[in-house]
Amino acid sequence: MQIKIDCPQCGGDIVFDEEIEVVRCNYCGSTNQISGKSGNPRFMFPPRWTKEKCRHRIASLLSGKVSWRLKKKGLHLVYAPYWRTIGMVFHWLLGKKEHTSPIGGRSWDDAKELKAKLFDFSFPAYKEPDLDLESLGVRTAVIPLQLFHHTRLSGSEIVLPVEVSLQEAREHSSSFLTYGFSDPSFRVEFKDTQLIGEVYSLVYFPFWVLEVTGNNRRGLLIIDGVANRIRKTVWDQDVDSFFRENTSSEAAAHFSDLRLIPFVCPVCGWDLPFSPMSKTHVCATCTRAWIEKAGSYREVEYQLVAVPEKFEHATRYMPFWDLGIQIHTPDRVLQNRVDLRTLLPNLPVGSESGNGAQSIKFLIPAFKIRGPKALSKLATIFCANPPSRPLRAREGLEKEKFEGVCLGGEEAEQLAQVVLISMVPRYNRRARKVLKKSKISVETTRLIYYPFYRKGIYFREANSNHPIQRGTVVLGTD
Repeated sequence: MQIKIDCPQCGGDIVFDEEIEVVRCNYCGSTNQISGKSGNPRFMFPPRWTKEKCRHRIASLLSGKVSWRLKKKGLHLVYAPYWRTIGMVFHWLLGKKEHTSPIGGRSWDDAKELKAKLFDFSFPAYKEPDLDLESLGVRTAVIPLQLFHHTRLSGSEIVLPVEVSLQEAREHSSSFLTYGFSDPSFRVEFKDTQLIGEVYSLVYFPFWVLEVTGNNRRGLLIIDGVANRIRKTVWDQDVDSFFRENTSSEAAAHFSDLRLIPFVCPVCGWDLPFSPMSKTHVCATCTRAWIEKAGSYREVEYQLVAVPEKFEHATRYMPFWDLGIQIHTPDRVLQNRVDLRTLLPNLPVGSESGNGAQSIKFLIPAFKIRGPKALSKLATIFCANPPSRPLRAREGLEKEKFEGVCLGGEEAEQLAQVVLISMVPRYNRRARKVLKKSKISVETTRLIYYPFYRKGIYFREANSNHPIQRGTVVLGTD
């Protein structure tokens, strides 16, 4: 989805993708942080036709067949609210899968599959009247949206109230998460679905409503204000009876307003490093890290892992969320890697001493990765065998390259369940049964930057040599 907003410095239009966190104006060159994305923002589609143009084009919409018999009267612009849910779906299936041999034999083998997709779902946030538009479809992805505010309206428009609460929107959206994932060849014994990084927003969609009379009847033409075509005709109704008498009170909900704030360090006042998709920004001058919350910057604690002595390769720092977790099973609470090995005997040996004996550490990559399956696979590698962590001081950061934090801390916590299932071998039926009744609790969350160097087609972590294929990483700067 693309969003259009006014530059606070020069008033020019700034159009950006919804995953962008920091924008730069093409007219005046100012850089600003986008504020308010963590709430439930409201947007609107502007109608493609003005009121005057809509009046002139009505005859063409009616195809000339009945336009001469209809007398056109009042024309009204109506904005109808739609809930939009967006996120990434991770759907694990564990069980048996049917396999067919070339000679015609069939067998059921242990199987584990991860299905993933981008979830972009919209539906009406109003209950009445019926405007014959059940979804916004792909329009939210291809047409820039404006911020919705009553000051953008002239006062003559009809704005339908929001009658579906946020909780109802969550419940309704969740019933469609696994749509398209069915597999008749899979006999499911355990499944788990996670919606990661979900964002709920309201999108107000425009309809032109034309009052007409003909053959001693009166009615309404409901016109899609973006596609510019008639969606339905309602007879024996006027605007007041069709829109105002059928609407109930608005459901209570809290909405956030997107706005732009200066992109400077709140302590030293220097410009923060420009990384459009990063949620966290490390100031090279005072070495503090910041994240935007509710219109202001909040400091984020972070640590830097040192490179080995006499290390000669050029490095760049990749962010990871370091989660300290506990796994609550029906019989006990797994609190450290020794406990975790009772559930996952295949866990690599070597991290049970020192800090690894005190807690279960999950390392979730926070930088931009191409594709959800690549993210899950990479997180599994670093969680199964976390690198050692000799720390370094926050000095000389102006010489270092930092990748942006594109995955938030809450999203990383949601991914912990996905990664845990990924660590379970497909043939380990005991672990599968335990996971059915287990829950993860995240005890600690912190941001750690690990040094990586480039070697061939890989980036490798400087201490452990864990590889990341360069093609799976979206680099912010080189």
